[in-house]
Parts: sequence; C-alpha cells; structure tokens
Amino acid sequence: MRQPGKNTMNANNYKAATAKIYYGVLCISILSIIGGFISAIGAVSAMTGGSSWYVYLVPILTVLGYVYYFLGLGDLHKEFEGETGDNIKKIRTAVILNIVAALCSLIPVAGGIIGGILNLIAFILCIMAYGRLRNDANFPGRDGMKTLYTTAILQIIAAVLGIIPIINIIGAIIGIIAFIMFIVGWGKVKNANVDTVPVA
Repeated sequence: MRQPGKNTMNANNYKAATAKIYYGVLCISILSIIGGFISAIGAVSAMTGGSSWYVYLVPILTVLGYVYYFLGLGDLHKEFEGETGDNIKKIRTAVILNIVAALCSLIPVAGGIIGGILNLIAFILCIMAYGRLRNDANFPGRDGMKTLYTTAILQIIAAVLGIIPIINIIGAIIGIIAFIMFIVGWGKVKNANVDTVPVA
C-alpha cells in the first residue's frame, strides 16, 4: 500500500498520464488561437447580417480538450501522494474552472465576464501549484513546471490587459505566447527523465 508522502510512481503510468495531458493541452492551445480568429470573423459576419453559428464550435471543442487534460491529470494524481499529489489536485481544480469558463463563453456578455473571473482564479491556482511542483524533488517534470509557472503569470497579465481598450492587442499577443509556452511546458513534463526521481 502506498504511504502518504511517499513516491511510488510507476514510470509507464507517468508517461501515459503526461502524454494524455500534453495532447489535451495541445488541443486547447491550438483551438484557443483559432478561436480568436473565428470570433473576429463572427463579429464581422454578425455586422453584415450573416450567420455566425460556427463561433460556438470552438468553445465546445475546447471543452473536450479540457476534459482530456482533466482525465490525464487524474491519472497523474494517482501516482503521487502528499504535497505532490495535493498540487496536482489544485491543477485539476483549475481545469474544472476553465471548463466552466469555456461553457460560460457561450452566453453573450455576462458569460464572458463570468468566464474571465473563473479563468483568473484558475490561473492563480496554477501559479500556486506550479510554483511548488517546480521545486518538488518527488516530481520528475520540475523543469516543465518552471515554464508553466511563467506561463500562468503571462496568462494573468494577458487577461488583465485584454479588458483594457487600446492596449488589449498587447494582451492578445502575450496570450498567444502563453499558449505556446503552455504546450512547451507540458511537453517538458511529458519528456522528463523519471529515473532521476528518488523512490522513498
């Protein structure tokens, strides 16, 4: 039986879980970037009297990406106890908030505001979790967590700048950079050398 605070991680399970997380993250990031372009097209279409039903497609597909991401985190969480497991659980909680925020984006005006608040809370939870995992000797993907920690900070900056007129374009650019770093960070976690982690 696994003891609290002990690392009995199975290398194969770690690789399978982080691969699932990585592909979920890849899907989320690509769809989020595409979603920005589709939203702009949808706005133009709406002004010209055209149909913009396709603007709902990206949020729905994004939710599916988050679900896959969430399932991968669940598998990863099973491999760790103690503080390591608790921090992975914080990331899972943040993903739940992201899923609700993505669904809220389907609601005009109010949904965007609620979604923005939920995403901000999720980013803060991730900063806390990433910050601890980047220094956690029991976690193989520490280097990836360092990248993800910076990513979460950039996501908060992008979210704040995004609501300020005129300079919101800067927020959008930072957001794209953050999504790329999001992929890179989880890629590092996926490719981490599990043999360097001590088994207690």
